[in-house]
Amino acid sequence: MPAGELIFANVLDVRQRAAEGDAAEGLVYLLSIPARALPFVVVRDWKAPTGYIEEQVQLVAPSGKVIHEIGPAARHFLGSMDLTRFEDVVEDAVFEEIGIYLASFLLSGEILGQTEFQVVLQAAPDKLPKEVDDGLKKSDVAWIGVEYQGRDVAIPAWFVYRGGKIYVLSSREPSLDEQSVPGLPDSNDLVVITRRKYRDTSLGRFHAAARLLEGPEWEDAAKLLADRRRDRHGPPEEAIKRWRGTCTIAELTPIVA
Repeated sequence: MPAGELIFANVLDVRQRAAEGDAAEGLVYLLSIPARALPFVVVRDWKAPTGYIEEQVQLVAPSGKVIHEIGPAARHFLGSMDLTRFEDVVEDAVFEEIGIYLASFLLSGEILGQTEFQVVLQAAPDKLPKEVDDGLKKSDVAWIGVEYQGRDVAIPAWFVYRGGKIYVLSSREPSLDEQSVPGLPDSNDLVVITRRKYRDTSLGRFHAAARLLEGPEWEDAAKLLADRRRDRHGPPEEAIKRWRGTCTIAELTPIVA
């Protein structure tokens, strides 16, 4: 006998829910791919006997891969005569595909209901929210790295900010001459912490999708970085020549709305 009954469920962007309500079309937005999604909510209503039951949610990609899970966790249900609502705001799910996803809802390890939602690619804004934009414009350095086991592993890194994107150089091998940003070149999800200019205090923190540049894109970004660098010795062409083959350049798209 099933442990309960799923009455309603949806997976949708938090902004969409605020504007259109719980029953709006299920949409989750990415600003790059692969990337961490903009915050979305998983809402569901259950009917189940009074007491604690193990509940779990699985988000399944078009390829069949489970890309994110909520639980399993013991949750308290109000009883079969009442609706028990659970909702979780998800800010750490990384998606590698766009398309139609399936959310599976489980009680005691058994799938009791499913709903579809769509993951779509949204054009990244040319200009970020004012507090983020100001933090990037007013400082030459930000802490950039990865989140590991709940902690930020980051270094003060110089960068270029153009058109809502951050461009950062990272040595492929540990070097005394160039910065090595934790997470590059392997991670597609970095953390950025802006700082107050002339003060060693943080201003804002956000995640960013990392895309490695190659070919003409690498060359164009290298010119911007060489012009920006404050401690450059000699003409920019010498720095760019030194970086070729030894340094990665990543384009970071801030995951902010």
